[in-house]
Amino acid sequence: MAKKYLAPIILLSLFLVLILLIFPPLEKSATEAREFVIQKGDGSAKVARLLVEQKLVRSRYLFIAYTLFVGKEKDFKAGRYLISPSMSIPKIVRIFSVGEALPEGELVTIPEGFNAWEVAGLLKKKGFNAQTEELLKSEGYLFPDSYYFEKPNEQMTNDKTGEIIKKMRENFEEKTRGLTITPQAVIVASMLEKEVRKAEDMALVAGIIYKRLELGMPLQIDATVAYGVCRPDADVALSESYLPDIASGSKHCDITQVNLVENIKVDNLYNTYTRRGMPAGAISNPGLRALNAALNPQASDYLYYLSARDDGRTIFSKTAEEHQLNRAKYLPSP
Repeated sequence: MAKKYLAPIILLSLFLVLILLIFPPLEKSATEAREFVIQKGDGSAKVARLLVEQKLVRSRYLFIAYTLFVGKEKDFKAGRYLISPSMSIPKIVRIFSVGEALPEGELVTIPEGFNAWEVAGLLKKKGFNAQTEELLKSEGYLFPDSYYFEKPNEQMTNDKTGEIIKKMRENFEEKTRGLTITPQAVIVASMLEKEVRKAEDMALVAGIIYKRLELGMPLQIDATVAYGVCRPDADVALSESYLPDIASGSKHCDITQVNLVENIKVDNLYNTYTRRGMPAGAISNPGLRALNAALNPQASDYLYYLSARDDGRTIFSKTAEEHQLNRAKYLPSP
């Protein structure tokens, strides 16, 4: 009797294994989408091979098996698609068979930690106009990712600000679903993006930030000084050397060109040297790794940190004296 049911049990087990392999995406936490092209005449076998080569699906054979199982192997439409490793095989097959191809336009990838000026500058290089003043209103919530924007024609306005903000904010909501996002976490994550290069150091720095806030110590984060100088609404008399750029209505402010020595003592709503507590708002647009670090800070005995110029390492210190020694060692005078 047992032998009678053995074959069906084995087949069912194999089927369940295939389901478990097919439905989970290759990389669930992936945030970057890539352009994938299906040429006219491309069959499902070639599409499967290209998907594996571009590291978008786990197995070409699983992809082919699924397309045959659902009868979609001849339904793929030619076109340019935006595909992410976070998509499951069934979702990708549906996109291809329905023909959810991209319109004529441009793929724009916004890196993690870009601020509103950097986002606007990148978009301008791609041929799109975006109002920096409007982007600044959503600073911190413009999720860094790959976006596809339709190219304007004679009947369309080149100002894509509204579309850009809507897409990026909706993506923020989608990618952070399940996380308890607070305004404080967004601000902390935005500072981590500008201060820390390596993901493994972010949680430690987040812990230091929260500890200094609890102790009533100023955060003393250089990136907030530069950002405050660039913000025309920071409620501050800007340093004379930078004032003309803002006053003239410049659409771009490069925080890397701000002289920190001149501005570190110039008070504004973002300067964490002159003011205790958090800056007035986010100073960049953080990705998931920084947001997760801000939400899951790592406790330690450290109270100070600095980023070494050579390899981007973060150097941690427990005392002010140790911090000064590390500054002399790792940040020599130019």
